[in-house]
Amino acid sequence: MMNADRFTFTRAIAACLAYGTGIDARSVEDVVRSALDNAPVAPSKAMLEELHTTVTTRLHDAGLPEEAQRVALVYGGATKIKGYVFESPALPELRGASALLEWVNDHHLSAIWRETLGESLGASCTIYAGGGSFLAFAPAARGAELAGRIEQAFTRQTLTANSVAVAATFSLLELRYGRRPLDFWTKEFLNCWRDPQLRAELEAYYYAPLPGSAAANLSDHDICAAVPDLALNRDECAAVRRFLNRKQFGELVTILATMFNRRRDERAYAGAPRYLSLYPMLPWAERCGSSDARPAEWRGAVADETRAYSEPSARKRYVGQLIKRDDDAQTRWYTSTFAWRAPDALRDRSWETRWEEFLDQKGADTPYRHAMDQWRDVTPPRDLNEIGAASRPDRYIGVVYADGNNVGRLIATLSTPDDLRRASEHLSTAATDAVFAALAHCLQPVEVRRKRQRAVVHPFEILTIGGDDLLLIVPGSRAFDVALMIASAFERSLAQRLPAPSGVYASNAVHTRYTRATPVTQEPYTPSVGLSAGVVIAHESAPIFFLRDLVEELLKRAKKLARRYAAQGYYGGAIDFMVLKSVTMVADSVEAFRKAALHDESDRRLTARPYTWHEVAGLLETVRALKRANFPRSQLYRLRRVMETTSGVIASTMEYLYTRARQTSLSDTLIEHIEQAWRPPDATLRRPVTPPWLPLAHQAYETIWSDLAEIYDMVSATVEERV
Repeated sequence: MMNADRFTFTRAIAACLAYGTGIDARSVEDVVRSALDNAPVAPSKAMLEELHTTVTTRLHDAGLPEEAQRVALVYGGATKIKGYVFESPALPELRGASALLEWVNDHHLSAIWRETLGESLGASCTIYAGGGSFLAFAPAARGAELAGRIEQAFTRQTLTANSVAVAATFSLLELRYGRRPLDFWTKEFLNCWRDPQLRAELEAYYYAPLPGSAAANLSDHDICAAVPDLALNRDECAAVRRFLNRKQFGELVTILATMFNRRRDERAYAGAPRYLSLYPMLPWAERCGSSDARPAEWRGAVADETRAYSEPSARKRYVGQLIKRDDDAQTRWYTSTFAWRAPDALRDRSWETRWEEFLDQKGADTPYRHAMDQWRDVTPPRDLNEIGAASRPDRYIGVVYADGNNVGRLIATLSTPDDLRRASEHLSTAATDAVFAALAHCLQPVEVRRKRQRAVVHPFEILTIGGDDLLLIVPGSRAFDVALMIASAFERSLAQRLPAPSGVYASNAVHTRYTRATPVTQEPYTPSVGLSAGVVIAHESAPIFFLRDLVEELLKRAKKLARRYAAQGYYGGAIDFMVLKSVTMVADSVEAFRKAALHDESDRRLTARPYTWHEVAGLLETVRALKRANFPRSQLYRLRRVMETTSGVIASTMEYLYTRARQTSLSDTLIEHIEQAWRPPDATLRRPVTPPWLPLAHQAYETIWSDLAEIYDMVSATVEERV
C-alpha cells in the first residue's frame, strides 16, 4: 500500500513538473523518485548540494530549465465554519449547512482539480480532503489560479460561507527536506542551538520524533555523519535528530497553514484580494426568518410551516431536506423558485447514508441495529425536540464537541505526502468509527409524535466528523456515555495505527484522582493522539448559538488539562462539561461563571473539572453507585449548599461526616465510592482526609460534590440503561 501510494505521488509530481512543457512526464519520474523516495534520511550539507546538482542537471537535460523545476502546493478550506452552520437554530438548516460545506471541501474541490488538470492528473494530486481542509499538488503555473478557484467554489455553492486558499511553489529538494535546506542545515542549526537565547524557540519548533519514524530510527553514528565537521555529544545528537525530524514535507504544510491564517486575517495576503459576501439589509425588506441578517427572497410553506428565506438559507434548508430523503414534491418550494441544484453525490454521502451502511456492516451486531428490526421506517429527527424526547429526563439535548490533541504537531513531522495521506485517513477513519460505534451502543431509535401521527427517528444529529474534529447532538441523558465511548474508541484505534513516543504513560499508569478501575484502565492502551471534548447539556429550547459558544469554551478548557498531562508524559484527552437547567445560569463565559459560582481558580474550588477520561468514567460510576444505593437527592443538594455558603472546608466536612453517620445504610457506599475512590494524585498531598474535599498544593482544596449534583439527573443508574 505504501509503495503504491508513493508511486502515485511520484507520477503526480512528475506530471506537474512536465505540465504545459510538452515533455513526457515519464522521462522525469526517476529523477523525482531519486529526490523523494530514495534520498538519504540524514544527509550532510555536501550530500544535499550534490543531490541538488544531480536533480537540477537531470531535469535540465530532460528539457526543464532550473526556474521551471518547481511544484505548487495548494492549501485551503472554509473559515468561521460554526458561524455559518449555526446561523440558524433550526435542525434541518444546521444539517444542510454542515452537509453542504462538507461536500464542497471533500468532493467538489477534487472535481475542480480534475476539471482543470485533466481526469488522471487531477485525481492523483489530492493529498487529503477532509476535516474542513484541502491539500493538493498542482503545476507551479496553475497553483495561484486553483487557490482562487477554491475560494470561488465555497462562495458559489454556499453564497455566504467564508473560505481561504493559498499556494506556494517548492523544489523537489524542499518537498523532501523542508523549506530551503541548502540555506539552513545541520551545521547552521547547531550554531543556533548552542545559543541559550535561541534554544527555547528552536525546541518549540523542532519537535521530538515519534517512535518508528525515520528520524527516531537514526543512530548516533548516522547523526554524526550528517554533521561531519563537528564533534557532537549525546545532547547535540538528540538536537540534530529533532532537526531532521522537522525538516521534512510536514514543514511545508506548516508554512502553508501560516500563510492560510495570515490571508484569513489580512484578506489581501498571498494572492488576489478576498471578497466576502454581503447582503445588505434594506429598511423596507422582510428579514430572513433563518439568519435574521439578510433580506428574504422567498416566503411560503415548508414542511407545514410558513418560512421567509434568503437564498443562502433556502439552500441550507433544501440540502437538509435532500439528506433527509424528502421527495421532489417536498422540495418543490425551492426548485420552483431558485436555479441552484444540489449534486446527487451530496445525498449519497450524507451521514444518514453512512450510518445505515455502518449498521449493515460493522454495526450489524450492535444494540441499535437489533432495535431497528422492530421498526419498519426510521428517519432523521426533524428538530431538536425529537432528539430531546429520547432523554431521561426528557426535553434535554447534549452537544458534544471533540477535537484531537497535538494533531498539528503530528502532521508537521511527517516525512512525505504519502505519510500525510495515511495519517489523515487514520484520523478520519478512527473518528468516524468511534462516533458510529458509540451511537450504536449507547442509543436506540425512539418513537415521537408528529402532529396526529407517530414516527420513529434516529435520536441524534451528526453535524460534522472531519479528521479529528467532530460535533454532534445527542439526548442529554446519554451525552456523557457517548462522549466517553467516542474518546476511548478513537484513542485506542490511533494507538494501534500511530504508535506513541517511547517513555510515555499508558492509560493505566498515569496518576489521576480516581483510584478505582474503569474501562479505560481495565483494558490499557498507550494513546498517541488524545481526544478532548466539551459537553454541554441543556433544554432543547436553549439557543443553539449560545450552546455552541459554551461547548467551544469547554473544549478549550479540556485541552488545557490534556496539555498539562502531555507535559508529564501522558497523551490522552480530557473532558469539561456543563449541565444547564436554565439558560440564565451562565450570563457570560464559563470562566466567569465558575469564578463567581464555584470559586474556580481560588484555594477552595467547588468543582474538580475538567477531568481525564478515566476520571470522568469514575465520576459516572460514582453517580451510578449513589443512585443504586438510593442516596437522597435532597441530601446531595443540601451538602452542596453547605459547601457554597460556609467558608473553609471543616464545616462542610463535618456536615458530610454527620450525613454519613446518620444514613447508616449508605455509609459503605460513601466510604467506597467517595472517600476511597477519590484521592489527590500526588501522594505528598494526602494529608488528613477531609471528605468530600480533595487536597491540592498550597493548602488549597477542590471537590467533586458539585459536579456530582450537577450531572446527577443526566446519568442513568446503570450503563446498560438506554433511551
